[in-house]
Order: sequence, then C-alpha cells, then structure tokens
Amino acid sequence: MDARGGILHVEDDPSLQKLVRVALEQLGGYTVCTAASGAEALALAGRFAPRLLLLDLDLPDMSGIATLRALRALPGLAEVPAVLLTAARDPGVQAELTSLGVREILHKPFRPRLLVQAVNRVLAGGGQ
Repeated sequence: MDARGGILHVEDDPSLQKLVRVALEQLGGYTVCTAASGAEALALAGRFAPRLLLLDLDLPDMSGIATLRALRALPGLAEVPAVLLTAARDPGVQAELTSLGVREILHKPFRPRLLVQAVNRVLAGGGQ
C-alpha cells in the first residue's frame, strides 16, 4: 500500500484511532497512518510524507505541541497543515497552536462527519 500523501494521525487511545480511521477512510476517502505516540509519529513521518497532521494534545511520551514542533523540524513537514483533535480546552495555548500551523481544533467527543468536513476544509486551504 502506498500511503504517501495521506493523514498522519497521532492518538494513543485505540478506540479513537479506529473511529478516526473509519471516518476518514470511509467517509472522506483518505489514507490514514496512525501513531500511538510522538516518537512513533516521528519515526513514521519521513516514510509516510503526510498531507495533513492530525494530533491529540495529550500523548504518553511527549505532548502534542512537542510532537508537532518535532514534526515541523523534519524535511518537508514545516508547512504541512495540522488539525488538533483533543479533549483539552485550554484557550491559553491557542496562539501557540496557530503559530505551529494548526488550522482547526476539534474537541472530543466529536462527530465523524464534522471531522471529515474539517479535514476537507483544511486541505482545501481553509480552516478557522
């Protein structure tokens, strides 16, 4: 399977990994590569060459912000749009997330169709 150009999803909860994969693949027609941690995302990113980064803020090994910063430092990923899918609701991090290229923040729990719509918007050049 050639997964180049899909969505790199970084989430440690297996049930959310599955829900996001099903929504994006079946409803959106996207290819999804899932990583359960920041370290795994960094290892996969070079081979996967994602078109979009979809991250949780609360990861087991490093925060979603630290993971996004590290991904941005990899060749070819500095300008890849990002979407956050998180249970956190800290408005204090909004400016930092925007500076890191986060175009949408979706809060858990979420509706699968709204996730697909947000991804479509971001990949079309839009976002919040």
